[in-house]
Amino acid sequence: MANFRLSVRKIEKGDLPVLVSWAKNSALIKHFHVPLPQTEQAAGQWFQLSLINKLRDDFVIYVADEDGNKKPIGMMGLFNIDEQNKKAEYYVIIGDSQFIRRGIAYRTSMEMLSKCFGELGLNKIILHIDIEHYEAQHLAEKLGFRREGILSQDILLEDGAPQDRLLYGQTAQQWHENNTKQ
Repeated sequence: MANFRLSVRKIEKGDLPVLVSWAKNSALIKHFHVPLPQTEQAAGQWFQLSLINKLRDDFVIYVADEDGNKKPIGMMGLFNIDEQNKKAEYYVIIGDSQFIRRGIAYRTSMEMLSKCFGELGLNKIILHIDIEHYEAQHLAEKLGFRREGILSQDILLEDGAPQDRLLYGQTAQQWHENNTKQ
């Protein structure tokens, strides 16, 4: 797909098979610690719950070629949405290796953050990034997130090993200061 248009839309039931294939790719999700369904049946249950769960909002990133053929290439969204404190955690993952390192995570994240700090009226977005995941740290900083601290032994990996993570945050004020043309 040399020439393509990039779009983001709410996740749909038809997206689940590709989501399951990404969830089974251990190299892809090594640093992605939000549980994803590993089977079609689990994906169906996950999708049904996501329709009523007000604590998360998931989207699929897809490309369309010149003929209008659409292909899902990643997902993004908000979770742990806290309406009272107007904050949420954010994630983005590019599942199709053909589209990694092409600026897609940056472009779609800028679109999502604009929506978060505008239309949704959120005051803060946070990220948890594995301490050795330098590409994600670079993306976060490019998006205007600031490193707020180190969370020592924040989570336990599948093998029981503790994982240190970095906490990044961005407020609506910081977003608007960084993205308002002077």
